[in-house]
Amino acid sequence: MSLKLENPPPISVKWPESKPREKADVVSKQSPLSEKPTESKRSPVGIVELDEILGGGFPARSLILLTGNAGSGKTVFSTQFLFNGVVKYGEKGVYVSFAENREDFYRNMLSLGMDMRSLERKGLFKFMDMVTMRGEDALKNITEKVLKTTSELKAKRLVIDSLSALLQTMGAAETRMFLHTVLGKVTKSLGVTTMALGEIPYGEGKTGLGVEEFVADGVILLTHMDKTNSVNRRLTIAKMRGTPLDRFSFEYLIDKEYGGIEPIVLPKRADTLSSPTEKLPTGVEGLDTMTHGGVFRGSVTLIEGPSGVGKTITCLHFLAANALKGEKALYISLEEPIGQIIRTMASVGLNPQKLGDHFVIDSYVPEALTPLHYYKILKDMLDRHAPTVLAFDPVTAMRHLMSMEDFVTFARYLQLLSKRKCITVLLTSTHGTIEAARSSEISTLADNIVLLRYFEIRDRMGREMLVLKTRGSEHETKTVSFEITGSGLNVQT
Repeated sequence: MSLKLENPPPISVKWPESKPREKADVVSKQSPLSEKPTESKRSPVGIVELDEILGGGFPARSLILLTGNAGSGKTVFSTQFLFNGVVKYGEKGVYVSFAENREDFYRNMLSLGMDMRSLERKGLFKFMDMVTMRGEDALKNITEKVLKTTSELKAKRLVIDSLSALLQTMGAAETRMFLHTVLGKVTKSLGVTTMALGEIPYGEGKTGLGVEEFVADGVILLTHMDKTNSVNRRLTIAKMRGTPLDRFSFEYLIDKEYGGIEPIVLPKRADTLSSPTEKLPTGVEGLDTMTHGGVFRGSVTLIEGPSGVGKTITCLHFLAANALKGEKALYISLEEPIGQIIRTMASVGLNPQKLGDHFVIDSYVPEALTPLHYYKILKDMLDRHAPTVLAFDPVTAMRHLMSMEDFVTFARYLQLLSKRKCITVLLTSTHGTIEAARSSEISTLADNIVLLRYFEIRDRMGREMLVLKTRGSEHETKTVSFEITGSGLNVQT
């Protein structure tokens, strides 16, 4: 059987403005009935980072093939497209399922904050259970039901789940005919943006029938990939008609906090509206002298040195000093539990209770985290606490459990966020020499580098400090000794 397909209408390149993300699990506050359906040439997904990459969303009235490995999140992603269409853009949606029944679908999506049952009760969404459709007239009945339901609901978004299940039900020829009918009568004539799901078996690259990729206006792949100590997910935009793409592949998380899929996308620009000239004190008098007043707001400072030399205490003094001035400080420990951090603070004269809500401590076990977990932790913490000063102690714990590529990418992500949000960041790393500090993986990303190290003095070990680098500012270049006392770091300047 040959298919004669009409060319899709030309796509305008006038993109709509991106809309801010809203809480996905609060349906009642969105008032979708009061919103005017979008008349744009784009159909936004409702995921800010992805819509920005797509120039505003999928081309309207297009057919998008969403294909991937089992468990990669195809159902989640397609439901996000429908859910966000209702609550954010006032566009009704239809979900045609050949693989999952209604109750399982509602339960699974509710676990991610998408109450599809509530939307259906309000007449904003329709779930079509086609799991049991069989027989000689299955193709005709299914096609008629989909056309009728989509038309009567005045839906602007349609999901077909999945072509693989449909293939098993009706065969290859009938499935191609159904796909052609949906493309011609629903997607184009009714002005509906359609997403068709397909399976990619592990170890194979074929999407299913072998022709959907050419019929579809867009093709998105969701795949698993093995990494050091983890299996991560990757989203690849393999094709999108009428859409210039500067980035097409990135990793993503699936989490209720984000209402489903959340891509991890490095910001394209690191610039803030202006370059801050204000310096924040380090909390250590001698170090302030060495850095000529502290470090610039929004900068990244790397504190390097061997274990036990005082890196954590230096971080805690910095955060505490700025919390007392009204800054919001966040300390994330990747090595010691919260109780031990509080005990360390008390040993050098710092009282967390006096700092109140301006000082937040959290602790994680690095061995239990994948590279994407670090992104999630950072995003969650920034959203929840909105810190202006932040410390990761030590990033070395991350490096041992990540590939070099993942580690450098995360450090770069953190650096770009610090610039955009004007967050002053401290990172600690375990190195004992100047050469190691200068050649470490993240040294080039740091604006400031402070080296702490031991030296022998008579019959005991002493400690010394050296400021290797302060970007955009002068600093003292001499090495000075310091002691850790009950009142903190005493630097002999």
